[in-house]
Amino acid sequence: MRINPKLLIAIILVLVAHPADALPVSSNFGSSVSEQAYADFLAFFQGGSLAPTNITFTIDPQLRSVYANQIKRDTLASVRMWSDDRAPSVKLGVYAAPTQHFQFIYNYMKQVMPPARLAGGWLDEKLQRSKTESSGFYGGGAPGNSVNGDDVFMVYVPNKYPINDAHWNSVVSHEYVHVVQRHIFQGSMAPMQCWEREGQANYIGWSYSGRASAVSFAIAWKAQIRDLDQARIYTKTQKFSKVYWQQWFLKNEFQDVSKDCEPVDNYVVGALAFQYLYGTYGHVKVETFLHNLRDAVQPCGDGGPTIIASCIAARDIAFTSAFGISLHDAYSKFAQHIVSELHWATTS
Repeated sequence: MRINPKLLIAIILVLVAHPADALPVSSNFGSSVSEQAYADFLAFFQGGSLAPTNITFTIDPQLRSVYANQIKRDTLASVRMWSDDRAPSVKLGVYAAPTQHFQFIYNYMKQVMPPARLAGGWLDEKLQRSKTESSGFYGGGAPGNSVNGDDVFMVYVPNKYPINDAHWNSVVSHEYVHVVQRHIFQGSMAPMQCWEREGQANYIGWSYSGRASAVSFAIAWKAQIRDLDQARIYTKTQKFSKVYWQQWFLKNEFQDVSKDCEPVDNYVVGALAFQYLYGTYGHVKVETFLHNLRDAVQPCGDGGPTIIASCIAARDIAFTSAFGISLHDAYSKFAQHIVSELHWATTS
């Protein structure tokens, strides 16, 4: 009998796991939870499938080869890493260009994406930003399935952008998480709150960015946490207040997820919450939670304000079933972890 290597790794992690406060903490991490989360990610990353992939890269010739090669390499690693949730044989189209020539991506998206996937003018907004912020605007997008039903994501980076920048190095892995999320949820992201949607992608992206070593991870993770300070969403007192962060999650339960999730706190606070989940429960239970959420699609409708109350209850059932703790009880644990990580990033 052939044993799935990812399952074997997950079983080993569960068997060797200890209560968080009993784990030794390396000086490279802010807590035993963050240390265990990093170990869990590395096991997940190294357990990827080597099955043949079905990726088509459409890359603007004007994009420097150093970025094009990195995008190809990171995409392949991501497809293999997530092979249990999305088979490598599923067709994927990747579109890439330098920010200075975002028009290349724009033209292809207009050709291959259904008009409904471009609603709201988000692609036009990116095109405008590419013109006004051509030297510093980078990122990606996973708008859903093409008119042919293929999974799609796009990536853009300014030519001459620092190749070792931790933010940039997280982008491809981040966007591929959204491809996987859409695959799991069969296109509808309504059951996922913004902190879940962007937080998981950011957590995986930044872990991938720091995969070379614990030191690399610490540098990348602190860079991400500093994004919160730059966003100025809190006072100094609120920054280290457990109550403040608990309330942050409670308020987000009523967020209209049919709108965009762009505020940076969804990305960073969400990533910290997922770091707690991966570090405390492991990858298998987090994936169980996502699949539970998929079954909550019906009461969540489109995630808009008229249906929020029923969706809150559905999300809580999905969460409790996976982790054995309610979302409200988890918020206090998220909050304590966030305060701890913010203190570590500020003082170490």
